Amino acid sequence: MFTKTVDRSARFVGCLLGCAFGDVLGASVEMQPRSHILARHGGLLRDFLATGRGFGGYTDDTEMTLALARSILRMRDVNSADCARAYAQAFSSQRGYGRSAVLILKALQQGADWRKTGTMFFPDGSFGNGAAMRIAPVGLLYGQLNGGPLLEKVKAAIWMTHTHQEAVQAALLQARSIGIFLATDCQLESEPFLQQLFDYAPESILNEKLRLLATLLRQQASAEAVVAAFGCGVRSADSWPAALWAALRFNDDPEEAIVQAVNLGGDSDTIGAMTGALVGAQHGRDWFPARWFDNLENAVDGRDELMIVAKQLAEFP
Repeated sequence: MFTKTVDRSARFVGCLLGCAFGDVLGASVEMQPRSHILARHGGLLRDFLATGRGFGGYTDDTEMTLALARSILRMRDVNSADCARAYAQAFSSQRGYGRSAVLILKALQQGADWRKTGTMFFPDGSFGNGAAMRIAPVGLLYGQLNGGPLLEKVKAAIWMTHTHQEAVQAALLQARSIGIFLATDCQLESEPFLQQLFDYAPESILNEKLRLLATLLRQQASAEAVVAAFGCGVRSADSWPAALWAALRFNDDPEEAIVQAVNLGGDSDTIGAMTGALVGAQHGRDWFPARWFDNLENAVDGRDELMIVAKQLAEFP
């Protein structure tokens, strides 16, 4: 069991860059099955590959995370109207957004009411993982709050795109988990950790998935068993538990946690991004592999800007 002390600024940087690392690593194999990834790459994929965004280019996961962080800094809080504007302004079509997200963001650009856009295509809203994938800044700043106050912060950040209970709960659980990882200096024990989450998703599919996750971790189940259990698709309940599995199962090795998350297959960039945000919040920035850090895109809104914004968030009162 490791024990270490990591300062707040380093943890915030670790969280945002961890998100980006997982996003970029997973983007090149997004929606491919695990068996295909392993066969094509002769084992686990560990290095960035070129995509349509170039070598080291991130996707909508990181773009929206950065937009949310900037909005919080600008407003000194999570302000829904400003978050909606921030997402719309940051939107880049080449980042790989899903179809409904593209249409919602375009509607927001044209002045649509953010209070209504989350149900533009589904009466109950989307249960996709697009809310949990970007919630890291809320988790860093507010993840220590109790359920009700934290839920309000989460909803303020995602309501313009995700109103479905499942998506909201996944984002809430990810934010709370980041808060716990952020405050932890030693290896996390999975069962006590999961006990802290059950009350955040009572009587729901995510509660059921958390209990299944506890069983898989207790049994030291294989990655193949995790894929069979969760599916690892774009649905929140299929992907967020898989990301948490990797973060807990490989809690002493953040690089390995991200690698294992991505190689589950399916929605690999988002699973990797969520895992990276979790382990980065705990381990800080000293673990960054040079081959990832040096090759992460670094033009406008690239690696250096992510680090600057993370440090500014860490100074947030």
